[in-house]
Amino acid sequence: MGFKARWDEIPEVEGLPNNFRRAVAGFKSGANRIRMLHPSGTPVHQHDVEEQMVFMLEGAMEVEIAGESFRFEAGEVCVIPAGTPHCFRSIEGEVTFIETFSPMRVQNLVGFLGKVF
Repeated sequence: MGFKARWDEIPEVEGLPNNFRRAVAGFKSGANRIRMLHPSGTPVHQHDVEEQMVFMLEGAMEVEIAGESFRFEAGEVCVIPAGTPHCFRSIEGEVTFIETFSPMRVQNLVGFLGKVF
């Protein structure tokens, strides 16, 4: 059985300074709605098991994947293979994007007490 919810009904948590996440998960995949306020960013990190897809909804940010940086804007999508070093950096203002993980990352769920990345 599935479920339905509005993003604004899902608790928002600040995982890093100025970096806010709303997370949903099924048994095999998960998605986060991320809202970043400038200045914000993530350290270079990788997900050893999970493939990540990022769908930019609003704004623009700098994305680095495997040492290559590019400007990532609303309407664009990128795929980050499992095991690939990457990071996100705000440029200005606010950005909003959806990221999906397959398989799902329990670390993103509200109440998880382990490592964020």
